[in-house]
Amino acid sequence: MIKKKYAILLLFLFVNLFSQTITHNLEKPDSLYIGTPFNLSINIFTTKSDTIIAPEIDTLDIFILKGEIKQKETIENENKITNLKMMFQPFDVGEYIFPELEFMIKTADSMAILKTPEIKILVQSVIADSTQEIKDIAKPLSIYLGFWDIFVPILAIALLVLIIIYLKKLLKRKELLEEEQKYIDPRPAFVIALELYTKLKKQNLLEKGNFLQLHFRLSFILRFFIEKYYKINAVEMTTNEIRADLQIDKHTEKSQILEFLTFADKIKFAKFIPTMQDSEKAMEWLENYLHSFETVNEENEDA
Repeated sequence: MIKKKYAILLLFLFVNLFSQTITHNLEKPDSLYIGTPFNLSINIFTTKSDTIIAPEIDTLDIFILKGEIKQKETIENENKITNLKMMFQPFDVGEYIFPELEFMIKTADSMAILKTPEIKILVQSVIADSTQEIKDIAKPLSIYLGFWDIFVPILAIALLVLIIIYLKKLLKRKELLEEEQKYIDPRPAFVIALELYTKLKKQNLLEKGNFLQLHFRLSFILRFFIEKYYKINAVEMTTNEIRADLQIDKHTEKSQILEFLTFADKIKFAKFIPTMQDSEKAMEWLENYLHSFETVNEENEDA
């Protein structure tokens, strides 16, 4: 009876292991020049109930994604074939490695990762034929300008300048009115930040695999809180500027803030793709950090 159970378990693991595979096909001309588009087709084979979480794809090294990713799903028996078609365009010359793409496959009780291999791509420059002599198509034409040919453009330019000056004054007046009517939220900074965090959490960006947008918003919430609580312009500062200007007595608190912002910067600017666990830890840390100011606020009120 025990041997039979082990055999069934091994069979289940074997089927689950080989039911999730990935293939790719790179369609490009023999000579790829800068600016020449090429296509990448990816097929992901999973079971019918599996969920595929794709990475945030915008720019990969020197390769720019053109248009949107075209996705098509085909169901055959209990298997699902997901086809992704992408068009990229190189914007630099040389030999480059098209990076691997990582897809997370979420099953009912586990998580698997499928990757495409790295691809070596040579991008060439377009060289003009220097042997061709450049010649004029026709002889230059003589142009005679009359009074109206000169007056009309000058009048048009003068009117355009007057319109620009008027619009500039109008916009400035509108900005002054908006500043006068601006509402100032009297609530503590941590309460407003927690409200923003709750709204973000309800969008389920982590479950959707939208790591870039998630960590961008988490970084903004923390910067917003720092700006309101510690009175520095953190929203418009870089992480290094915050490191220099943020004055906190607790060294541990400042180190944790800078570590959080640096991790978010890697995702926003270096196209780093975090794991689900790292993203969950980041969300949990931010929530606990903001809640810690509830005690500080109560102590200030008692005092």
